[in-house]
Amino acid sequence: MIRLRRTIGGRSSSSRMGFTLIELLVVIAIIAVLIGLLLPAVQKVREAAARAQCANNLKQMGLAIHNYNGVYNSLPPSRVGPQHATWFVVILPYMEQNNLYAQWNLANNYYEQSPAVQNALVKQYLCPTRRNSAMPSTQYEISSTGIPDTQLHPGTQGDYACNGGQYANSPIVDNPLCRGAMCSANSQVNNSDQVTFTTSQTRLNDITDGTSNTFLLGEKHSVLARWGQSGMWGEGSIWNGDYPRNFARIAGPTLWNLGQGPNDATGPFHCKFGSWHPGICQFVFADGHVVALANSTSIPTLQILAVRNDGLVAPDY
Repeated sequence: MIRLRRTIGGRSSSSRMGFTLIELLVVIAIIAVLIGLLLPAVQKVREAAARAQCANNLKQMGLAIHNYNGVYNSLPPSRVGPQHATWFVVILPYMEQNNLYAQWNLANNYYEQSPAVQNALVKQYLCPTRRNSAMPSTQYEISSTGIPDTQLHPGTQGDYACNGGQYANSPIVDNPLCRGAMCSANSQVNNSDQVTFTTSQTRLNDITDGTSNTFLLGEKHSVLARWGQSGMWGEGSIWNGDYPRNFARIAGPTLWNLGQGPNDATGPFHCKFGSWHPGICQFVFADGHVVALANSTSIPTLQILAVRNDGLVAPDY
């Protein structure tokens, strides 16, 4: 059987027309341009969601601190005692973390807690712009007194810090003269380094400048090149009261402005508040409201907001 093909202009009608190389390259170029236009928008949406989650974390921690205050008629101490539990630990029952809190022995120092406790993760203690999973400290989590040993004890990092006020004297963070909202507890420790007595130094009533005008907590400035490094770098375990820079920060003259992002290693960066959100750093105030301050906020304004009892009125921020 013979099949006849119809021809049009000398070309078989059964032949197919394909893309030329030039047409294919044009299509690829258009797709690349569209991706280039969409990617910044996607990144902005993602950062907006991360910023909102971070603000919610601060809100939840602020609420937990208020609940703690309702029970004990005092704000949580920044740390129970040198080398002992930090405020991150003592508010655990009010963060729906009773099981983790029950694993702590508050009389013992951090280095005597179990590795499971030292490396425990509480998602609300992480800023999603900076990290989404637990990252243990890598250096210097060694007891400053050698009790109970001189071994390395890595522990979970976090992205927030309590307000230790403004620089007063050495040591510059969590000083006994602290005028922030949350300071080191008045505590007694026996010869075995066990806490036998502890009481907070501050109550909401001690924030005489007004709870709506004083930081409670803020985002902790973190330098990417120093991630995981404790001691003077302030990137060690948030559970460990041995190194105040891990869990407390200060603000104000002369050098304590807000960190300017992950690569800002200027000045005493390990003592500052700061975030990886573009252009801003978020704080929860002592009345529970959350504010995003511009990274350009002046140092004098930061001092007024950090000190709980200086009688000064902050300008618009």
